[in-house]
Amino acid sequence: SGDFNSRSSHDEDSHKSLLENISETGMDEANISLQDLLLEVYRSIGEPDSLYGCGGGHPVHALARVRTYEHEGEWEKALGAYDLDTALPMGVRQAGILQALQNCGLDLVLQRYLRGLEEELPECSADLEEMRYQAAWQAGQWDREPSSRSEPHSLGYHECLYYCLQALHDREFSSFTQHLAAARVQEMRELSALSLESVHAVYPALCRLRSLSEMEAAGQRLHRFRLFQALAPLQDSWRQQLLVLRETDFRYQEPVLSLRTALHRQAAPESTGALVDHLTELARLARLAGNARVSERAIQAIRQCPRRPHGVHAWQVEDAEMFWAKQEQGRAMGIMKGLLGTLKAQVAGECAKELLALYAECLGRYGHWLAETCSESPSIILSEYLEKSVSVAERAWGDGSGGSDEGEGGRVCRAALYLSLARFADAQHRSIVAYMRSAEYENKRALLRKAKEDVTLLQSLKLQPSRYMVKLQRECDLDERELLSLRQDRERFLVEALVNYVRCLRSGGAHGEARAFRLVSLWLENSAEQQVNDVMRTGVTDIPPHKFLPLIYQLAARMGTKMAGGEAFHSILQKLILRVTLTHPHHALLVVLALANAGKDELLQTVAARDGARGGSRLSRGDSKGSSAPSDDDRVRATRALVEQVRKQQPELVRDTEKLCDAYIMLANMNAEAWRKQTKDMLIPKDQPIKEIRNLYKVVIPTLELKVDPTGQYPDLVTVRAFRPHFRLAGGVNLPKIIDCEGSDGRTYRQLVKGRDDLRQDAVMQQVFHMCNELLAGSAETRTRKLSIRTYKVVPLSQRSGVLEWCVGTMPIGDYLVQKDTGAHTKYRPNDWPSMHCRKFMNVAAQDRRNGDLFLAYQELCHHFRPVFRHFFWERFLDPAVWFERRLSYTRSVATSSIVGYIVGLGDRHVQNILIDLNSAELVHIDLGVAFEQGRILPTPETVPFRLTRDIVDGMGITGVEGVFRRCCEKTMEVMRNSQEALLTIVEVLLFDPLFDWTMNPLKALTLQTRTEDETEGTSTMGPTLGKAPASGRAVHQERNGMDPQSLNKMAERVLMRLQQKLKGVEEGSVLSVPGQVNLLIQQATDPKNLSRLFPGWQPWV
Repeated sequence: SGDFNSRSSHDEDSHKSLLENISETGMDEANISLQDLLLEVYRSIGEPDSLYGCGGGHPVHALARVRTYEHEGEWEKALGAYDLDTALPMGVRQAGILQALQNCGLDLVLQRYLRGLEEELPECSADLEEMRYQAAWQAGQWDREPSSRSEPHSLGYHECLYYCLQALHDREFSSFTQHLAAARVQEMRELSALSLESVHAVYPALCRLRSLSEMEAAGQRLHRFRLFQALAPLQDSWRQQLLVLRETDFRYQEPVLSLRTALHRQAAPESTGALVDHLTELARLARLAGNARVSERAIQAIRQCPRRPHGVHAWQVEDAEMFWAKQEQGRAMGIMKGLLGTLKAQVAGECAKELLALYAECLGRYGHWLAETCSESPSIILSEYLEKSVSVAERAWGDGSGGSDEGEGGRVCRAALYLSLARFADAQHRSIVAYMRSAEYENKRALLRKAKEDVTLLQSLKLQPSRYMVKLQRECDLDERELLSLRQDRERFLVEALVNYVRCLRSGGAHGEARAFRLVSLWLENSAEQQVNDVMRTGVTDIPPHKFLPLIYQLAARMGTKMAGGEAFHSILQKLILRVTLTHPHHALLVVLALANAGKDELLQTVAARDGARGGSRLSRGDSKGSSAPSDDDRVRATRALVEQVRKQQPELVRDTEKLCDAYIMLANMNAEAWRKQTKDMLIPKDQPIKEIRNLYKVVIPTLELKVDPTGQYPDLVTVRAFRPHFRLAGGVNLPKIIDCEGSDGRTYRQLVKGRDDLRQDAVMQQVFHMCNELLAGSAETRTRKLSIRTYKVVPLSQRSGVLEWCVGTMPIGDYLVQKDTGAHTKYRPNDWPSMHCRKFMNVAAQDRRNGDLFLAYQELCHHFRPVFRHFFWERFLDPAVWFERRLSYTRSVATSSIVGYIVGLGDRHVQNILIDLNSAELVHIDLGVAFEQGRILPTPETVPFRLTRDIVDGMGITGVEGVFRRCCEKTMEVMRNSQEALLTIVEVLLFDPLFDWTMNPLKALTLQTRTEDETEGTSTMGPTLGKAPASGRAVHQERNGMDPQSLNKMAERVLMRLQQKLKGVEEGSVLSVPGQVNLLIQQATDPKNLSRLFPGWQPWV
């Protein structure tokens, strides 16, 4: 079994070679190179990326190269390498060629090769014998000579499988039972001998046990009924199990599916229809997994069925899909066109729903293929294919509004067709809008105006109509018709997109949040158009309200604002937010109240100054009248009116929620200067209303993440019972308060209450991170690696106060590394320069402002300050398996947060703004107020895309940025680039949010880079913007309100344009591949010249 993790830990501790030196390391006493040893260790563990960090990407030895091909699933390359490299041992070559042939799907060649080996080597190894039997039962060849080993327990797994299937065909159930039991005992024996440090080694054995279980069930049914109908219940069970298998690597699905194919053929040869359905599903799964060979082989097996179904069948559609996946578009479209012709004739009269569903699917798929290959005009594609596919689907299942019994399959199919039509119309609308904003369109309009002026002038002179005048008039008419047609097409595609997004969201289906973002984006962008508001008036009633919950911040912020749609727009918006709030009050009410309480902070300060109370005084519901900025008055009035409407239906909930919010706001604005130097717990002052909060049974704990229930039923809520009487200060200028909330479940929830700071920006960035996590969870590659960004709950309570979830069990990496007297640098490298000295040294160098001197100074500093972050893992995780898993989790977390942070332009990543989880080693990013490239316009511009300093890299182990980090960066970037439409839509809605202050004003920029040394060196705080100076939230908000809206729009458009460039791989004027883009970003992030030019408070040497 081997202790692979222990060996990995020992190897990486003993050899401090860099990646380029790994392959040159000599043999040890076991006569194995370090590269080969690490490759074997990582292959045994089953981690998909570590192999590339130890030279797997550019191996020197032939066997290492072949193993890398096998790891990547490049079986054709592996076959070629085995064939060319005669230096490999004969047994290794033979086994490798057999495995490559099998995985390439070259069954006939495999059988011939096995037959040749059998003649050449009558006495072969057990592994080769197993391969022969596997090829035999998969190909349905039952003429092999009986084994000389008569006892079943001495046979191999595939040999037992061969005899089991043969016995089923012959109905010899005693032989079947003996061989099945022998195979199971053998597998259990092998399973018990495996090392359980890595579950990767267990998967093949579990896969074989699953196959044996299905074999046993089939045998029992056949023994009892002895009819081919005996398999019918099992086939239903297999279809249900496929729903679980779809989340499994296809390498482990394929053996189970191959066995089912053999069971169909052996146990129920008369059931051709069931076999065709099974092979169709196998072809589909293989195609989705990128295994075209297996898909093609399954389709070919269907063609060879003697009694396959007549007419158009799903396997023929899968045949076309398979050729499209193989980039053979012409052949795929030819097959699909032929199917459409046949189906059109068959559905002309009465027909089954299944045939209508197949026709609708084919129309939709062919329409998109036409669009992708530009083979038809958009209007033809829309009317003849996509709209027709929807009408055919509605003919089969109805439109979903009449309560018809459509079933889950019909609902999902119809939703997919609605989405397909909506996305196509949306793409055409965007294309037209982009053209109408171009210089070419403006030039055409200018020329038309000039031509019309000339015509008017000629007509005013009352001259005889000349050829020139007639020609000019005709050209004007043509141009006017063209522009009119363009506007009509824009309106048509816009309405078509909106209508079908509404239908899609009403029907359900996957990725509802992204579709809701796009629907709202189109609505807000075109709120002045009556047709748009008419569609939305119906949509807000039909769409389940939980679909709008991710947008509640952005929707509520537009209440009372001067939108182009006027009263029509606001009535629909008010109705939508009211419906969402009444259905999901625990998610939406706090958002609405935060807007209604916009001015309570300033009122509190006014009352405190008047009454002379140190901690402030209570706030009532009506006290904040007139406290908001003039431009916010309409919004405050609109949100208060909505709160009153909710109060009529849920008075107790609204009353208690307001009471809790007022208590939080009072505590947030409490003057805590007298306790600034206190480090222990302190009693909350008696005049703070939070001390009197008791048993709010209707109010859920604000910082607790509550899963959305689409039905709006929340029976088991964790509500607020009370607050502990003590608080602590978190540090920083604004002195946020740390308190503990007692929940109705008996647990205590730590919270951070902040005042004099706008938390809305951080809440919105958490929203962006949540959506990115949704995208990452939708990709098999990133889901397998568990790539995600750690999020925490941020709840704004007013314009300048809020409460945050405390990330329990975390600490800033700055505290671990450079905390005065206790940091890891002081502990492990006491002779290095202290970080404070490094900062002063770079400050002196920065005063000269010559980049060359900065670079030389930074190099000297690095010579006296070496990375030590690897010790974090050695200290906390003593078990080798846990050490490896936590370091892997850390590296993946760094990769994911780096790429997502780069995409959204997240800046200000100094060592106090990045926390590390002490249990999982994941990173948590806080203080998210500098985003969308605003760090590049600071007084000292940020010159790196993300934080990848030497200490960050040191925590990744011997391979550094190679292997896990680079590969996870690439996988994350692939998902972001493939999801650019969804990302752009999300960010577009956020950037045009009237309350989202993402722009960098001079005061904010100055504050960020004038922190005192104490704030960045010794502050152990959790929570955004803890290092910011006293607030100027009102001043900043007023400054934003005073800015020209057109200027803000232009700034937002520039941000969107840069974001779009990033998602297309455009860097420094060149379009890069994903690996190329990631490589450039890593180079920029680790370049000493870039690091030397950063603000010293960022501490780039750490």
